[in-house]
Amino acid sequence: MAFEIDHVGAVVHVAITSRKWSAEATLFAVSADGSRITTPHGSMGSAGPSRGIAAITKRYAGPPLPEDPDARRRVLDGYRVQRHDVEDAINQLLGRDPEMHRPPRLSWGPLIELLAEHGKVVSEEELIAMPFLFEFSAEALAALEEG
Repeated sequence: MAFEIDHVGAVVHVAITSRKWSAEATLFAVSADGSRITTPHGSMGSAGPSRGIAAITKRYAGPPLPEDPDARRRVLDGYRVQRHDVEDAINQLLGRDPEMHRPPRLSWGPLIELLAEHGKVVSEEELIAMPFLFEFSAEALAALEEG
């Protein structure tokens, strides 16, 4: 009997230094009965600057920006990577966000292969359209919350 997918997701581990963040994500699929299959640990990853405007992956989600250009620059220079930035980066790698650049090679391969081993043939487009859940380790959440 083929594995019937209810939803897919990623377990995310994050490391942050004063200059850079990096994340490893392990993709998984869950069936309607709660069975779960998981790709090898760290089957995909992303990274970027941890501070400043370059840490914003897609959208700014801080307090309202001041009108004054110098004050605005100071606020953006003080920005620190947040959970949604990491989620946006992973969504981009998976082609799940039509507003972001879609890389020529998406990161679904290991999950597609694993599902095929369990009798389920599925395309990237089908996986992109499925409900998706991010699971962050306690350590990842703590790293993202530290200021």
